[in-house]
Amino acid sequence: MGARLSDHPHPQPGLRRVTGWLIAAGLLGIVAGVVGLLALAIGYRLPLLPLAAIFLATLAAPLLLLSVLHPQVTVYEQGLWLKPLLWRGSWVTWSALAGLHDHTLIQRGQRTRWDRARDGHLITVAGALPPMYAIVGLMAGLGVRRAFGVATHSHRDYAALLGAIRRNLPRA
Repeated sequence: MGARLSDHPHPQPGLRRVTGWLIAAGLLGIVAGVVGLLALAIGYRLPLLPLAAIFLATLAAPLLLLSVLHPQVTVYEQGLWLKPLLWRGSWVTWSALAGLHDHTLIQRGQRTRWDRARDGHLITVAGALPPMYAIVGLMAGLGVRRAFGVATHSHRDYAALLGAIRRNLPRA
């Protein structure tokens, strides 16, 4: 890992914590709903009810996306430590970074006169992240590549974080 260079948590840790609880509750509700629908389908021999379970299960995709889209990032000499909302942290070496792309999953610019201007990037990673990060790539139009996002509204000192990533991004 090497020495810790910088830490980039969410600017509002309380909001992040509440969001994590709500995502966990939503995912648990979806699992309970799917299990209940399948139990009813088997118990009452209703052949179309499993379709409702499938549709309900697809509603987990946006919640899974939100749980891994903007992880807390800690920069080390040898790479990045990513801590998503719900899941275990992941270590990403600098050599595993595959690309830096414009963030297609946020609204750019200033939405209201009180709001800060929003900017962000998606970082694709070659193989160092768990499979659930592939949902970020799929939803962002990057294919099945595993990715995570950094943005001005989700990370403290975004400019320093982006600078560290750009400096250590392997040259092709």
